[in-house]
Amino acid sequence: MRELIIIRHGQSTANADGIWQGQLDYPLSELGREQARFAGEALANERLDAFYASPLSRAFETAEIIAEAAGYRGEIFAVPALTERSGGLFEGNTWAEREQTMPDVVAKFREVGEERGWSLIGAETDEEILARFAPAIEEILASELSGERAVVVSHGGVMRAFLRQKFGPDVLSGTERAPNASITRIQRNGTGSLSLFELASTGHIPPRFEEGRAAARTGEPASE
Repeated sequence: MRELIIIRHGQSTANADGIWQGQLDYPLSELGREQARFAGEALANERLDAFYASPLSRAFETAEIIAEAAGYRGEIFAVPALTERSGGLFEGNTWAEREQTMPDVVAKFREVGEERGWSLIGAETDEEILARFAPAIEEILASELSGERAVVVSHGGVMRAFLRQKFGPDVLSGTERAPNASITRIQRNGTGSLSLFELASTGHIPPRFEEGRAAARTGEPASE
């Protein structure tokens, strides 16, 4: 049995401001650093054999903070394929700004829904995401470096697409995203099949440090 712990990055400055960041490189907010520390403390009593992270600052710094808090002293591997969805026209602005500057595009996006709307705005589609993200996860699971348990720090959009592909459309349904610094666990058995052991858990984060969590459950695309 091999276990993969997939963690969404802590709150970024863009998350705090309601900006859809996509592949733009925003740092963690102070709240995000605290969230990452709580995630690391939650893993402190577990054997962690390897760390992998998206190279974007908000994810890689989250991985560094988690590793330190958990007592992991090994290398953190930057994996470009774990990067967030390219957001096309929606990158770098808030939903209110989009409604003001591109109302027709926003209306059409809402009409067709997220899965069909990404190509409309020049963003990566779920299929394009999965073409890079899923093989990266498979490679991590297959690697001897990953040992019995590895940690991956990535992003809400790509995580959602992957988890829904593997475990069905009821996982993170609608526009729901895994909250910042939440912990998801998948396990791979000897035959290679995957099981979802834990989904987007935030029990390790005190309630007053969960700000921004509700934004992932609104009727509009979440700030990734």
